[in-house]
Formats: sequence, C-alpha cells, structure tokens
Amino acid sequence: MKLMSLERGWVVLLAVAAALLVPATVKAQELGGTGVYEEELRVALDQQMPLAREMGFDAGGWFNFAFFDYDDPSARKERHLAQYAMRGWASMNIQGIHRAYFRGLLQYDDWNGNDNPTNARGDDFTESVERAWYEFDLGQLLASQSGKRPAVGLRVRVGRQFTTIGSAFVLSKPLDAIRFYITTHDWDVTTFLGKSIRFSNNIDGSDRVAHREERCFFGLEVTYKGFGQHRPYAFFLNNQDNTGSHPRDSTQSYEYTSRYVGLGSSGPLLGSYLRYKAEVVGEWGKTYSNGVTAGRDDICALAIDAQLIYSPKMATDPRFTFEYIFASGDGDRLGSPNSTVGGNRAGTRDKGFNAFGFRDTGIALSPGITNIHVYSIGASFFPAQSVPLLEKMEFGTKLFFYQKAKSAGAITDSSAINDAPWVGFEMDLYCNWRITSDLSYTARWGAFVPGSAYDGGDKTCRQFLYTGFVFSF
Repeated sequence: MKLMSLERGWVVLLAVAAALLVPATVKAQELGGTGVYEEELRVALDQQMPLAREMGFDAGGWFNFAFFDYDDPSARKERHLAQYAMRGWASMNIQGIHRAYFRGLLQYDDWNGNDNPTNARGDDFTESVERAWYEFDLGQLLASQSGKRPAVGLRVRVGRQFTTIGSAFVLSKPLDAIRFYITTHDWDVTTFLGKSIRFSNNIDGSDRVAHREERCFFGLEVTYKGFGQHRPYAFFLNNQDNTGSHPRDSTQSYEYTSRYVGLGSSGPLLGSYLRYKAEVVGEWGKTYSNGVTAGRDDICALAIDAQLIYSPKMATDPRFTFEYIFASGDGDRLGSPNSTVGGNRAGTRDKGFNAFGFRDTGIALSPGITNIHVYSIGASFFPAQSVPLLEKMEFGTKLFFYQKAKSAGAITDSSAINDAPWVGFEMDLYCNWRITSDLSYTARWGAFVPGSAYDGGDKTCRQFLYTGFVFSF
C-alpha cells in the first residue's frame, strides 16, 4: 500500500464526504452459516484497517472468493453458492486529530441453477457503502497544543460505522450514526444516536418487513477501569421501530420497539491463562402481536451470555473455550420466535428475547438468539509453528448442544415443530491459515443432528460447508 499524494488524498476525502450523503443499497443476506462467515470476514477486515500515520492518505482493497455447500431442510435440497467480492478502501489521517475512512463493496453471488432461496431470478449482484465516517479527536488536538493529554478525552465519529454495545450480544451491526467517546483515568463512556440502513435484514422475519428496516437507536455504555484488568460495564440501548410494511398490510400492524439494560464484565481468572466474559441483559418494550392492527402488547425478556477462555502458554498455542447462551422464549409464539406474523398471541406479554447482536451458534443449524439454551465447547491450536509457511495455520473444532427455553415455543428453525425441549447437537471443524501477509484461507464444516423437537424427515442430519480466500492489495 503506497502513500498517496496530497492532491489525490483530497479526492479520497471528498469521496468519503459524498458517500456520507448517499444511502447504500444493501442486499438482504441469508442468515445461518453464511451469516457466520460474513461476521468472521467483517472482523478480519476491520482488524486490518490501516494504522494511523502523522499525516497521510492511503488506499487499498481486498478480493475474496468463497464457496458454500449446504443442506436446506425446508426445501429438502442441497444448495451451492460461489461468492466473489471486491472491497476498496481509502483513509485519511491528519496528526491523529482528523481521521476519515471509506470502504465500498461490489459482490456477485453465483448460485448453482435455481438454488437461490431468496431470489427467483437466480444470481445476485450487490454494491454498497460498508463504511464512510469522519472522526475528530479533541483530546489529541489539545495534546498537540499543550504537549500533554488532557484529563478528559473526547472523540466524535460521524457517518456509516459498525456499531456495538457491551460485548456485541445485543447490538452488532452497521448504522448511520454519530458516536461520542469520552475517556478519563478510570472511566470510559460511549454514547451514540443512529439509524439502521434501510434495505437490510430486519429482526422481524414477517414477509412484508423482513428485508427492510427503519429503526432509530440510542445507546449509552459506561465502563470502569479501576479494577486492574477487570472491566465491568453497564449499558442502555433504545430501539424505536419505524418500519412500515411493503406492500401495505390492512390485516396486520408491525412494530417491535424495545429497550435493553445490560451488566457485564471481562477479565482474568486464576492467573493470566484463564479469562472470563459475562453479560446479563433485561429487555422490555412494546410489540404488535399476531393478527393485530391496533393495541400493542408488553415485552419482558431476559438473556445471559457467559464465556471462559483458557490459553496456556505452551507449544502450538492451544486455546480452549466454553460458552453458555440463554435467551428467554414465549410458549405461545408457535409459528415464529421473532416475527410479528405467527408470533406473540394477542393480549399476552411477549417473553421472547430478540435483539440485534451476534454470537457464533454453529453454521449448520445456526439458531437465532431467542427461545434457546446453547452450550458450546471449543479447542484450537497451531500444529506447525516450526514450519515457516505453515506457522500461522490454525485448526479447531466446536461442539454445540441446543435446547429450547420454552418447549412449546418456536425457534428460528421453523421445522422444530414438536413440543419438546431437546433441539439437537452440532460439531464444527475449521481451519484458518494466514499464508502470507496479503493472502489468507479459511474453511469450516459443520454437521447438525436434530433431536426430539423435530419430526419425520426433518430429523435427518444436515451439513454446511464454506471455504474461501482473501487477498489484500
């Protein structure tokens, strides 16, 4: 990646400013194993954002190819997808005071035959603005003038940015937002106000609102840094749903307006090799129930996420993980745990937890975080660290066990129709290989074995495979 001239740099900056004013056209992507792949890719790309320079303009890009092969139990068929994506980025940094970043995407989804589950026309082509933000650091400005950092630091970021709160259990998605970061010696405070990208997946899976979302978010998070390496935090998130149905539905109203309060912490346990992460979230709000056009019902729900990560210092850098996820369910949500249509029974409190976050719950079943207990254990290592070409090749496995929180209620896999708690188990195997500084490879295979919550032919084992390369330039 080469340092660009000042003239070209201002062209990049103007492109960023223009992009802030242009809404993206974001294709609604299929959830499940493809969603896990997209999230892992997003994390990898965000971690490769250019390092700050005193003053400069940089640009580059990524090309990635991925292949998916998976069983679709609802259609009783195997689907195949080849995905080609090109991302270009540009960044500006002026003495750490002014920063800007832009990233755009061109993506072609080449489905085999009539395998596309969401588009009868066949293949899909997507163009979108993934990131486009400007950031001003007041603390850095004052430090450059006085020679020392102020007691209170303030950064402001505005534009399209990936937004999380807490551990990303409740919110993990791109928003058009303004975000404030306030830091002191012992405290970090983050607050933001943003809106969803209109043509993106809705947590309400009802047909008339599933692929468009108009929500406003307000978030506030406070983290205390005075307990050494432990980081306790608390947050509040407000979601105001303004999504209208398309086409208009005279028999059903749609709105899922929710609020969340979370408490969590992370840090070491029994030395530096064992770490924990934990978060508890309460949810309340208002929603329209199934078949209702006037009058909303209350939401009252709970979710828990707890993780242990053991990373002993020894050859091959092994890593062992355990995670427990709980999201409350509603026994009268018989058709869907997260949709208005087929959802909560009118006149009753909706006890099903629904939010906007992400957790890896496996790729073959990949249930949404609602009406579910998920127990997972994992292990990974680097077996060939003494071989230069293979030293960054990681192999790993994850084992998942699933149980309904309310046996009569639905989970996000609509074929789990029985009034029984045991959903099943899944094993995943994966490989991540950083071949060179510019080339990486990933592969993951998972197999899910259904339990007593399934009936008939739906109890057959289902598999999911993805593999792909990412090249940066």
